Amino acid sequence: MIYVALTGLARHMMRELLVARVRTVEIRSPNNFFTLLKVQPGDKIFLTEASAPDIVPGTNGLIASVRGLQTITHRTIQSSEDYYEEREAQAARVQLQLVGAGRVRKITSFEPGSPLTLEVDEVRYCDAR
Repeated sequence: MIYVALTGLARHMMRELLVARVRTVEIRSPNNFFTLLKVQPGDKIFLTEASAPDIVPGTNGLIASVRGLQTITHRTIQSSEDYYEEREAQAARVQLQLVGAGRVRKITSFEPGSPLTLEVDEVRYCDAR
């Protein structure tokens, strides 16, 4: 199956998704943020701890279904008598529901400015490899 990928995720977040089966994550990294702009609730995505350039056939991860998606803006203001500085950063909050474990079979698209797309096999616990 072909999935878009969220890469470089924290190990503890992946463990929490395995235990709780549903987890809401705030994504701030640009590559993952732009990936989430291309998905809709109900789509399935591949999640991995590996960074995008380190993904090779055989990389393990999780397959999750997108239950909800929200784009948010963080605004930070700093000021004194001499200056005023305002910064904005966008992030995406995504609620994920665990579908199962997966293993990368092939990288199908790794183009700058577009989501990383992978061909992933679902791994069953009874598969001995």
